[in-house]
Amino acid sequence: MHKTLNNLIDGHLYEIKILLYKNMWHTLMLALFLSLAGVSGTETDATKSVSVIEGDSVTLHTNVTEILNGDNILWLFGPKDSLISQIGRMNDFTTFFVTDDVRFRGRLQVDQKSGSLTIRNSRIRHSGQYKITMTREEIMSKIFIVNISAVVSDTDRVKSVSVSVKEGDPVTLNPDAEIHKDALMLWRFVEKGILLAKVDIETNKTSLYNDNERFRDRLKLDHQTGSLIIKNTRITDSGLYELQIRGSESLQRFFVSVSALPDPGLSPGAIAGICLGVIVPLLLLVAAAGALLYYRHRISKLKSKITVTDEEKKSLMEGDSVTLSTGLTEIQRDHMIEWWYEGEGSLIAKINGESRETSDGADGRFRSKLSLNAKGDLTISNSRTIHSGLYQLKISSSNTRKPTYKRFSVTITVKSKQVQEGESVTLQIEAQIQRGDLILWTFGASNLLVIRDELTGTESIHEDFRNRLELDHQNGDLTIRNITVKDSGHFKLQIINHQKTTFRRFNVTVTVSTGNQVSDSVNVVMPLLSGDAADGENQQQETTPL
Repeated sequence: MHKTLNNLIDGHLYEIKILLYKNMWHTLMLALFLSLAGVSGTETDATKSVSVIEGDSVTLHTNVTEILNGDNILWLFGPKDSLISQIGRMNDFTTFFVTDDVRFRGRLQVDQKSGSLTIRNSRIRHSGQYKITMTREEIMSKIFIVNISAVVSDTDRVKSVSVSVKEGDPVTLNPDAEIHKDALMLWRFVEKGILLAKVDIETNKTSLYNDNERFRDRLKLDHQTGSLIIKNTRITDSGLYELQIRGSESLQRFFVSVSALPDPGLSPGAIAGICLGVIVPLLLLVAAAGALLYYRHRISKLKSKITVTDEEKKSLMEGDSVTLSTGLTEIQRDHMIEWWYEGEGSLIAKINGESRETSDGADGRFRSKLSLNAKGDLTISNSRTIHSGLYQLKISSSNTRKPTYKRFSVTITVKSKQVQEGESVTLQIEAQIQRGDLILWTFGASNLLVIRDELTGTESIHEDFRNRLELDHQNGDLTIRNITVKDSGHFKLQIINHQKTTFRRFNVTVTVSTGNQVSDSVNVVMPLLSGDAADGENQQQETTPL
């Protein structure tokens, strides 16, 4: 009698036939064979260790050459298996999702061909266990243990330069790092958190955010070197400036000091004039009258250039779409339409003649979110709380002297549910589930994977919710029974198919039997605006064909 054991060792399939005899000699020979084959207790085919230095990138490979139709890959992190990424393929379309967890903000990239996961610009907090589960006829899994070591000296990676200049003179901030052909350069005034300029070397596109009141019409970019020039410097320009070069993952800081011009002092003639009591009041009156005339002239001039309509307010729930209307019935050939997200001081959409383009935003928050219709209306799809803020529309034409401005105040909120401890609550998403949809419910700031539902069946992931969940397979609604104060927090839903990814979030507050809200010590609170904003890429992604 014998038994066959198949095992993958270093990528090769070994078949071991174990004869079931009582003689211990066979067992010893089997152990010797496995030892000679290179099987180690510290790293197996199912577990792999990876070590890098803080700041470096690390890629966790799936060892899959191509994702096939019907494949589904989940990347989980930490001892609680928090969902950080998902990628699947169906009907020749690929869907993928990357977490908005603040620990991985703007750092995760998924290879849409192989499903491999890359952590860019790593930090020590990214050390830990990463698990991949892949569904292809059967469920396969593999664990990566990632160790990220600290940099010995932070000054080795961040270069600092001090620059001094006199008020009124220009100052040039020169990057000294090697610029790669696919680099993205971001200039910021750190003191006020202002994005000043963006240079995309790969596409040869530059964006200069001159509209900020502090630096209005005083910024200039050298398109060859990426240097930033500040003209006509002021005392208020003093402070810390930062250049981030993505691609080479380098950072450079500039400490700019703008000194005031020396006081030339008063001449003897001026002193004598000041002493004349009659002349002084007259001079003051003349100066006041001149200032009044000047500001009246300036206000009149500004009014002649700009026509501003009333601000329009939009309120919606997270996950819904919102359309900001230009009010135009059609776009003329000489029209130029610009949409600005004022909170970031960035141009996010533009129509100029036949040309139409949308932007991901300076920090990537609008990736796959924006669309323009034939009238120039801007639609934000599958909205998130980070898209709240002030939007400004500018319509200009060669036939009109004055541009038309319109402002929209957009407020996006999360659905809230309040329930007493021990009761049940249903999170209703008002959606229709299609055959083949992948449903993922996660919980809390770490995106703890609570339940997963797909064609292969429903799987409850975390033991804290086991035997307490009920999923409606028709619409994706989730019911939590016998709820506890530990269940307070944000529940997130992703419905993923070959057309798009639908996102919903609910804020659940559990109160004790007396009706008093649970204390902050047990109530899980997730940041909505500042916490969700990414500094680079990888927000919730829509479906894209390969």
